[in-house]
Amino acid sequence: MVRPGEAHIKEEFLIEKPVTPAESLPDPRNAQNSGPSKKRKKGQNKKRRAYQQPASQMLCQFLIKDSECLLKERCKKSHDKKEFLSKKGPDLGDECVNFKLYGVCNYGIACRFGSSHLDSDLSNIVNVELNEKMKIYEVKRTLQKEIQSKLRSKHVWFQRSYQYFEENSIDFSNELSNHLTKFKKRKFANSDGIINTENISTVNGNGTDKSSENGKDINLSDPEKEKEHKLTASEVYDEIKEEYYCLQTRAKKTLDLRGKLFLSPLTTVGNLPFRRICKEYGADITCGEMALCEELVQGQMSEWALLKRHHTEDIFGVQICGNNPVMTAKTCELINSECDVDFIDLNVGCPIDLVFNRGAGSALMDRASKLEQMLTAMVQVSDIPISVKMRMGTCDSKLTGIGLCERLKKTGISHITVHGRTRQQRYTRLADWEYIRKCKEAADPVTLFGNGDILSYEDYNMSQTFTESVMIGRGALIKPWIFTEIKEQKHMDMTSTERMEMLKKFTRYGLEHWGTDTSGVEKTRRFMLEWMSFLYRYIPVGVLEVLPQKINERPPYYHGRDETETLMCSGNCEDWVRLSEVLLGKVPDDYNFIPKHAANSYSK
Repeated sequence: MVRPGEAHIKEEFLIEKPVTPAESLPDPRNAQNSGPSKKRKKGQNKKRRAYQQPASQMLCQFLIKDSECLLKERCKKSHDKKEFLSKKGPDLGDECVNFKLYGVCNYGIACRFGSSHLDSDLSNIVNVELNEKMKIYEVKRTLQKEIQSKLRSKHVWFQRSYQYFEENSIDFSNELSNHLTKFKKRKFANSDGIINTENISTVNGNGTDKSSENGKDINLSDPEKEKEHKLTASEVYDEIKEEYYCLQTRAKKTLDLRGKLFLSPLTTVGNLPFRRICKEYGADITCGEMALCEELVQGQMSEWALLKRHHTEDIFGVQICGNNPVMTAKTCELINSECDVDFIDLNVGCPIDLVFNRGAGSALMDRASKLEQMLTAMVQVSDIPISVKMRMGTCDSKLTGIGLCERLKKTGISHITVHGRTRQQRYTRLADWEYIRKCKEAADPVTLFGNGDILSYEDYNMSQTFTESVMIGRGALIKPWIFTEIKEQKHMDMTSTERMEMLKKFTRYGLEHWGTDTSGVEKTRRFMLEWMSFLYRYIPVGVLEVLPQKINERPPYYHGRDETETLMCSGNCEDWVRLSEVLLGKVPDDYNFIPKHAANSYSK
């Protein structure tokens, strides 16, 4: 007898006891506890620690490039090649993906596949002809080093943003004052920070000098003196333009995304290698992981790495997260100037406390005027289309999605995505597609994408009665081939062999993206294991008694059609690690993986 909330599995595959029960997942509140927990796991494993290779076991980057280490005694990495090679371990294979693709591997002797491109003297072999031919296909840096340096020293001028703020009375006076004060202190100040006003002109908004007193010295670090200045952006720029980088404009871009299959921006698991897999299975639109505005404007490369685009992503957007119009507008102008993207999406749906408590993500749904102001500013300073992704509301008793759609369509945004749940619900209920339909009517004529619970082409066909455009998130994580199923209107019975080939592709793409040294190998493993925490929920078509599989249905205990398929349906992360060892070699003895999400999103 099938219990409520359970998938219908063919009788011959059912087992009384689990081979590897999902309840054996480590309790995030106690990493040492490997036994079952009576309390239902939910939310994120916030205290987990990802495996990191000790710095002493890593070879200095300068030595890899056969140059002298500039950090000298400050460098914590190994400088002994022989000692490093003795601890590196054997190669994981005889073919380096980067050398095969691009004719060169930048990881040299640190590469875990080094035998394919090292000569007898351990020097790196370079296929110059292949390297020149394939350079155009390399994933480039999203931010040039010179611009990063300017951002970190706050020497970037946001011309369009500042002009918009002035025209619309948005206060950014502190930013202007900081620009000018910092410039003058560096150029004219003595060792005590005192500026002689005979050398410079300090003006206010009316063109008069309120702070200078006939050549007397004024300390511009005095906050009371600074308050007297009513500076305009153009006046400040005239003073500092010689040392500042002014962001560029580009031709206006338009998009028509109606009816296309949209892969949702997914934090952690929506990385570039995963998006490549989804593109091969038929996704039309891809979007990078959520990036924080403040860190982008500060030039943090870990955040800018989230904006990287593969050449196969023909329609690609980035998603940003911020809580005020000044920061989001500056971020948009910066991306517009420096990145090759097709749209910029503002996250208004993120439910996690860290984002919500800062007034960003889904918290903006309760601040309609500020959200409207933010999107209007973003549209005005960017030549790239702007979009927004949100929920029905923050709580069940306060659904604000319909009203927001009516207001936000007037800001000039390209499209809206509505996830058919509230922040309060998370994944405890099914998505409300009737509410999505009402949002679509309110947003008309702006394109609206519906999002929630699509795991089969039947689910997609159902969604078409509510909105013609669909975004897919968890469904793509569980079965990335869902895009092919939708386009071909059929169920695909993916065998364990086919799924293993998919993981092999992810491995190659991961090593190409994160690197072929030990650090890159372990990053590839980590992100593969994060993906497996969703992949194991797929129930093969040949095992199901009733089609299609529903995203909220938990399977009873069952075994697969072969040993590998049984391993793939396991909810035990130790089994996922075993699968990763087939592709990436043995894990270190102290390796311990805990998935980011404690719950597996099935309803109980």
